[in-house]
Amino acid sequence: MKSTGYFYKKRTNMENSKYEVLVFDIEYKLFIPLIIFYDEQKSRLAESTLRSYLNALLPFFTWLDKYSNYHGKGVKWDSEVDPVRHAVDTYLKSELNCSIIFKDNYATVKKTVNSPSSFHQFFSAIKSFYMTMIRKNLYPYKINPLVDLHTKLDDEFMQTGVREGKPRLPAVAGTEEPIKQSHRRSTDSYFKVLNEDWIPVVIADRDLPYQVYQAGDSVGWSLREKVIARLLFETGARASEIITMTIGDYRQRRDKLEAQVIDKGSRKVRRKFIRFTDDTLILLKRYVNTERKEIDSLGLTFDQLPDSTAIFLTQRNTALTHNSWYRHWNKAMKQEGLSLNPHKARHWYVTNRMRLIKETTQSEGQLAQKMAELVVYMAWRSGEEMLNVYEHFFTVEEAVKSIDVFTENMKKQEEEYLKKRGSKKKKMKKNQVATVKIPSFVMSDIQEDKDIADLFEELENIK
Repeated sequence: MKSTGYFYKKRTNMENSKYEVLVFDIEYKLFIPLIIFYDEQKSRLAESTLRSYLNALLPFFTWLDKYSNYHGKGVKWDSEVDPVRHAVDTYLKSELNCSIIFKDNYATVKKTVNSPSSFHQFFSAIKSFYMTMIRKNLYPYKINPLVDLHTKLDDEFMQTGVREGKPRLPAVAGTEEPIKQSHRRSTDSYFKVLNEDWIPVVIADRDLPYQVYQAGDSVGWSLREKVIARLLFETGARASEIITMTIGDYRQRRDKLEAQVIDKGSRKVRRKFIRFTDDTLILLKRYVNTERKEIDSLGLTFDQLPDSTAIFLTQRNTALTHNSWYRHWNKAMKQEGLSLNPHKARHWYVTNRMRLIKETTQSEGQLAQKMAELVVYMAWRSGEEMLNVYEHFFTVEEAVKSIDVFTENMKKQEEEYLKKRGSKKKKMKKNQVATVKIPSFVMSDIQEDKDIADLFEELENIK
């Protein structure tokens, strides 16, 4: 008997396997390459990203077994480079509805309105899959079929800038003419996606956090959900970074208003810190000492819990996962008619940090400094290079001051919002969150604010 397609399941504690995820082909046999791929990448990628990669690859390998054809023969995952490229090309056109044009040494790909949302995940996943197979000596031809070997990537930071003897400043500094790049130079992929520049989403509504808090109240959020929501907006961290925090992550930082988190892409190294308000700290400790204590079989308080303990628990006394938490978030958003996924809180944070920077800086030099501080705090992958460029005036203390100005401003806005709601004495209308795509146009008081657009374009698109 055959299955309808490749599938996976998580290993249970009762199963004797060192692998966390087991993948099966259409004949219910273990598919070792994807099992090894998942195991190899789990230390490199966030769990949610890796899971999306796996879900994007499973249909491809199913299709490969059932329908692939190259010169009258089926294509295997470990076939030579040309058959694999042909199979990927056919899959892109027949299953993902892409338009493809072949050049001398590469192919350009353009998605259509009928291309699925998994389009991007598939490209990243299949390229990463073959990189892993080559690294593990499992792909016999040693050449990644998804890589254009003729591409020569430019390194912007290695090129000479306007300052004699100094490296080129990044484009976000605004002091040097940016290097013009085409898709041909900016990616080494064999299949190069056209017209797919990342367009950042800017959240223009200053009151958005307080609308979310109100939505939570309307569906009876517990303290756990309230604390996580506040941390999302106050820190700009990803939901996964917050949800996976341990007691030790909080204790590692000297400041009581800070915690250490695992940054996406840091191979599970806690190299990023977040900073929040004292009000949120009070709620966090209250959650641990009340709701969490009742669930915890040991009944320990905040000060008694060991460092390795997860801060946020499910009702079954297990560590909270993103999927378990998201159900509560989604229920609240639907209740209040808010079209908002959790990652928009991160966009809101960056947008409003930038808006405050624009409102309070007095010079171009100070603006560049504050931008650099934001880059390092957000732990964008270019953060280390940015820190080296600005090290002559950047300090952690200055970054903390910038964050504190922002969070203090948030507290004042929340007080104003609550007063405004109290005076109206009526329920807020259900509405869509005010968003705008940059750089096409910008709303209200951030209209024509190209600095915000530039910051997003240069940094968030390398997320």
